[in-house]
Amino acid sequence: MTLRLVFSALLLTSVRAHLSRLEYRATPQAYRNCINPNDVALTFDDGPYNYLRSISDQFTAAGAKATFFMNGNNFDCIYKPQHVADLKYAYAAGHMMASHSWSHPHLPELSTMQVQDNLFRLEEAFSRILGIKPAFMRPPYGEYNSNVQSISAARGQNLALWDWDTGDASGNTTDQSKALYDHVGYATPRLSNAIILHHEVKEHTATILVPYAISLFQSRGYNLVTVAECLGVEPYEAIGLPQEESAHQLPALDVAAPSNAKTGTPVFSTTTAPPGPTATPTPNQYIHPTANSAKCLTAASNSDGAAVQISDCVSAGSASQSWTILGSALQIFGNKCLDVNGGSTASGTKMQIWTCGTGNANQQWSLSGSAIQWSGRSSCLDLSGGRLTNGNVMQIWTCNGGTNQKWTRTTGPGTTTPPPPPPTTGNKIKPDSSSATCLTAPSNTNGAKVVVQPCNGSAGQSWTKNGQTMIVYGSMCLDVIDGSTANGAKMQIWSCTPGSGNANQRFTVTAGRNIQWVNKGKCLDLSDGSLASGNQVQMWGCSSGNANQVWNIV
Repeated sequence: MTLRLVFSALLLTSVRAHLSRLEYRATPQAYRNCINPNDVALTFDDGPYNYLRSISDQFTAAGAKATFFMNGNNFDCIYKPQHVADLKYAYAAGHMMASHSWSHPHLPELSTMQVQDNLFRLEEAFSRILGIKPAFMRPPYGEYNSNVQSISAARGQNLALWDWDTGDASGNTTDQSKALYDHVGYATPRLSNAIILHHEVKEHTATILVPYAISLFQSRGYNLVTVAECLGVEPYEAIGLPQEESAHQLPALDVAAPSNAKTGTPVFSTTTAPPGPTATPTPNQYIHPTANSAKCLTAASNSDGAAVQISDCVSAGSASQSWTILGSALQIFGNKCLDVNGGSTASGTKMQIWTCGTGNANQQWSLSGSAIQWSGRSSCLDLSGGRLTNGNVMQIWTCNGGTNQKWTRTTGPGTTTPPPPPPTTGNKIKPDSSSATCLTAPSNTNGAKVVVQPCNGSAGQSWTKNGQTMIVYGSMCLDVIDGSTANGAKMQIWSCTPGSGNANQRFTVTAGRNIQWVNKGKCLDLSDGSLASGNQVQMWGCSSGNANQVWNIV
């Protein structure tokens, strides 16, 4: 059964559940050329922007197919309603959607964690909007190294490059781009195939180059197909149904305006004025993470470079927690401002306070809804690692609308909430499909597999939910092997600090009874739905209604 038939079957039966887990025909690799003869794949980078629907319509009218390599937040935000509608429109027409990363960075310059994050955020958007997981990623600028390739392969994605570039985003005139088409289309001896690079964000590409290319290549007897078709592989790692469109599932980022097409550097608009003599101050503002209103945004001291961290709110109020909103600045101690350390735009950059400077770009913030966004940037104030422990220093991170970037403000410290209930102990964790089967750590050693076994009352089946950790044997945490974010990553136990753990050991239990890996979009999954004793459980992309991801803690 083809992928398209799988998707059609899901629609016909109204199954709003599992993503179809589809295996590759070969190990993911880097492709620069088509394989199938007589195929030409015309590809379009950097969208979604204003010309996606027009390009889609032109290919559809010609009985042809295009490939779009999408960013999440480059020229515009993928979650804007117009772009959501256009993505669905082009996808329904049979055109191929693939990853171009979230923010169009130079991937080889990023850390492993930053590369993972940039790819994950785009995959999450495709899952939410279209219900797909892409099997291809085109690295921005065509730049990749062994680390980028290994990360892409672990995520099940081929790298897709090109062998011809129209130059539409690097200064070529339309006549120069047409000359490139002529060179390819009329080459002697005849070229077997081609992958050609364009950019969806250029008006002249949509209005002049696309109709010229379609006419030329079809008149020369070439098939205009997707990259996946010209390679003879599947376009998507998985196909299912998109999530319901709602405010909490499709977070709208307050971003707009085009970027520099050559560098891909986003340029975001803001209507917030810098602080000045006409700004009306809003004093005595206490800023809380929405996850816990008893915690306050706190300056560690009244000195330049002092860390901005989370601390328990002081019931009588504290000068180190009382902020004043003055234009687009957040002031404290009268003359210090919330400040991005060094002005670095890298996700994970820690926050500080510094003497306020009029128009200092590192101190400009846009307060929209529950987000505190760095003005002119795609970064938001972020609760580092989702940790509510006192002293946790705040950071900036690419805006994503997630819980870690939601803040509330009160006049005064607010009412201190009662302490959380003590950790539950002695619970069994059972897959929803069997009340006689338990999540089990058969031995009390680092690296011991976490499996399902018939419930027997052993210590290896007695779990404690403590903070964001799942504890067994008193000090061993549920843990993702090697911290792999690939679907199918297996579970183990490892020694930990109960209540905090490391990044591979932090989980939340959702209202839908999913055990979700914090900030990763992955859920504890009953591997292949098998209840066989000894089946090692795994992590898999969270999917609403997936019975393999529903657990009962009893």
